[in-house]
Amino acid sequence: MGALALVLAAVCGELVFRFLRLPRITGYSLAGLVAGPSLLGWIGADVGVGGVRLLIDLSLALLLFELGVRVNLRWFRHNPMILASSVAEAALAFVAVFLVVTLLGYQLEIALVVATVSMTTSPAVVMRVAGELRARGQVTDRLLVMTALNVVYAVIVANLVLGYIHRSYGGDWLAALLHPLYQLGGSALVALLLAKVFQVLRRHFDPQQEQASLLLFALLMLTMALLQTLKLPALLAPLLAGILVKHADPRPHLWPRHFGSVGGVLVILLFVMTGAALTWQHLFAGGLVALALIAVRSGGKLLGVLAFGRWSGITLRQSLALGLALSPLSGVAFVLTADIGRLYPALNAELGGIVLSMIAILELLGPVIVQQSLAWAGESRPQGNAEGGEKHDA
Repeated sequence: MGALALVLAAVCGELVFRFLRLPRITGYSLAGLVAGPSLLGWIGADVGVGGVRLLIDLSLALLLFELGVRVNLRWFRHNPMILASSVAEAALAFVAVFLVVTLLGYQLEIALVVATVSMTTSPAVVMRVAGELRARGQVTDRLLVMTALNVVYAVIVANLVLGYIHRSYGGDWLAALLHPLYQLGGSALVALLLAKVFQVLRRHFDPQQEQASLLLFALLMLTMALLQTLKLPALLAPLLAGILVKHADPRPHLWPRHFGSVGGVLVILLFVMTGAALTWQHLFAGGLVALALIAVRSGGKLLGVLAFGRWSGITLRQSLALGLALSPLSGVAFVLTADIGRLYPALNAELGGIVLSMIAILELLGPVIVQQSLAWAGESRPQGNAEGGEKHDA
């Protein structure tokens, strides 16, 4: 039945793109909701475990490594207000969501986790929509960079929150302090190793040859296995490795020709599986709360970008477009929530109801918001589709 779900996703994606002029990934997410336990039941709700979770992690690793290669740290030295804007929008989203969840009467641990997840912006949505539109310009470049930074912020804060939760559930302070240090330090070391190996391989293989794609997939699979063995987060190391690769060689990077098509299948799988994770019970439990949190989260991100937009060199229109385009929530939020829920099952029911409802809504609306924001900023060139073999020169 999983194969049928992928076929349904491919068909839905093409239909919404051709006839409704909407991003294909909106169709993928819709197919996941339809194929999931809420309707057809082709896919079970336990997509966060087992082999399926490994595929989700691999899909995100590919996306995050590619996203990292688009981040040029030298840009922050030339224009530090971009970094200030990024910190502001993530922090305001965190604070706004934390306050609302707390005011609604949820326990502190739930408020901290939901607020942390709300900092993120979906790399999969942003990258696929920008690629589909062939978007280029100030808004697109900043959107990609801020999306990458949001993942970094969220993973760091999530590990600090986990330390606090461990202490509040009866653990000792030493473990609460050492666990985040191990998680973050270990991820940084694995990222450095991945970046070094990738640089060596790239010197000996033509990126346009088929074996380059195979080597990259194999390298990332080995990295995922290493992270799992060491019990390190799957999100941070691939992203940091990509950033390190870009920092070591700021020239445009030519992506393997065959990488786009195979990676595209994994992206479809990612959206189908995260869409299938939502059940009617989740929606009934957290749907209204999710709508309120989406509103305040979007407001926080928009306000943070507007506060520094003019100082960072973009117009009011570009600031509005950028702030709105930071709305999507998807795979990264799903993985963070699933990992915390697995460690602390007592939090899982309330977390799932709120976060999965937010993800479901923004998986459908987020791609459209990004599409319209980039078009409004005048940066979309929707003819054709960006696949493998493109240069990354953000």
